Amino acid sequence: MDPLQEKFERGVGDRFASWISAVYGEPCIFLRRADRAPDLVYLYRGSELFIEITAAYYDEKKHAEFLWKGAKNAPDAPASWFGINPDKSLATAVITRIAAKAKKAYGSNTALLIEIPPGVTSAERLEELLSAQILPDTNFIGIFVVGNFPLTTSSAGGYRVLALKPFLHHAD
Repeated sequence: MDPLQEKFERGVGDRFASWISAVYGEPCIFLRRADRAPDLVYLYRGSELFIEITAAYYDEKKHAEFLWKGAKNAPDAPASWFGINPDKSLATAVITRIAAKAKKAYGSNTALLIEIPPGVTSAERLEELLSAQILPDTNFIGIFVVGNFPLTTSSAGGYRVLALKPFLHHAD
């Protein structure tokens, strides 16, 4: 596996695990990379929690290319990127990623994390757009959109977790 991809997935998983631990009051501890999909395995509430990680971008290909080639310092990395109707495009990309992942079998106790790279869409706006969508049927126990969102006049920004299909309940 590409070391940058591996580091990306582990970072996404660990940040989510830290969030779970803080919000739900029980540790979520990294165990290992999975031998095959899903990507990562954590220990949570005495059971293995499998995490599949993907990302959604502001358009079909160019935004991802801009970010990944730039991160790898590729000589052909685009110098800039611009998109049209970024909020709706990002919401559509999230649903598209869920649908693509739903076609694969990941086994039981697997959650899907969709990483959103920092951009222009606030967490609140994305949540509003996604709430109007019908989620594809999946076997995931939970589906979460995660990422660092921008500070706007109506949003505090920062790291957020949007639970599209929550499986967690606050500890009593």
